[in-house]
Amino acid sequence: MRNIDFKLTKLSGEENLSVNYDELLVIGYAGRNREKIMEHIKELEEQLGVPAPKNIPTIFECSHEVLTQEKDIKFVGGKTSGEIEYVIVLIDGRIYIGLGSDHTDRELESVSVPKSKQVCPKPISTEVWDYNDLKDHWDQIKLVSYQTINGVEEQYQAGTLADILPVEKILAELYSRVGSIKNSIIYSGTVPLLKGFAYGENFRGMMVDEVLNRSLTLNYNVNVISEEER
Repeated sequence: MRNIDFKLTKLSGEENLSVNYDELLVIGYAGRNREKIMEHIKELEEQLGVPAPKNIPTIFECSHEVLTQEKDIKFVGGKTSGEIEYVIVLIDGRIYIGLGSDHTDRELESVSVPKSKQVCPKPISTEVWDYNDLKDHWDQIKLVSYQTINGVEEQYQAGTLADILPVEKILAELYSRVGSIKNSIIYSGTVPLLKGFAYGENFRGMMVDEVLNRSLTLNYNVNVISEEER
């Protein structure tokens, strides 16, 4: 079990939320449009050599240690990139929603998808929302991300939560295939890339709730560790 702290924002106000969780899980290929998922799988095979998954959606376990709220993060190699995602924080039957980036090593992904997930830290927001406050307008909530490449920020992803499997469907898949997930942090899968994979020095993402006029933010620097021995 591991601990992480958040600021919980609810319609009734704000409070501190200290979370003890048992598992960190990452969902892949979690789009609602099955045809687009298959197109994406084919694209990854052709462009990056990523093997097709055995199950859709995919479920990967990561170690507690890779979850981070740091703003300056170090990665090995220059071909790692983030993916903006909603994050389910499931604690004792209560559901909270945060914002995360499933940062992944794209070179290693062609060799082993589980290893490519495990070797990269997984940034998560310092703020979460109560899921009950979002249910009635869930599909309207926007997800966007940006990358700074050679000093210039460019929009990298854009979509809404309607692009991704809903909370209940993800939890049903987990209960069916993993079993008990009483206290878990779960990355949901991502929205489409606008131009394909890119590798920058900063990743910034937002989850925008225009109905309640608020947003969750995530912003971190990507520092590349030299692969040469000193």
